[in-house]
Amino acid sequence: MITPHPQPASRTRPPRILVVEDEPVMARMIAELVREFGYEVSSVARTAAMARLQIAMRNFDCVLLDINLEGESHPEISDVLLEAGVPFAFVTGYDYVLESRHEDVPLLEKPFRTVQLRALLEKLVGSGSSTGEGAQTP
Repeated sequence: MITPHPQPASRTRPPRILVVEDEPVMARMIAELVREFGYEVSSVARTAAMARLQIAMRNFDCVLLDINLEGESHPEISDVLLEAGVPFAFVTGYDYVLESRHEDVPLLEKPFRTVQLRALLEKLVGSGSSTGEGAQTP
């Protein structure tokens, strides 16, 4: 069991976001939006194994996590993030969490609007750029 501690975003760099999403088009879209908002994408994990590896490396400030990866639920990934105190949110096609212990985790339902994703990121880790002003999107 890893016991990482959240690393606050430095004032000299934007917050780093780990995107855990198995659908390539959705993963690419989320990563592009994250960058447009002024955040850094630390990595995109497309499998549960890749997600576990990236979480163990702790090269991020928050996580956007799909509930269902490769057709299966992986609640243990959420549990590790909760135990470590890592800010994260579910970004999923479901309109509910699968485990009652995760009911306090923010949930962004797909499809979502860009303004919803931006608001979620700001709630999780603050503004996207090191100067406090992220890129503007329509």
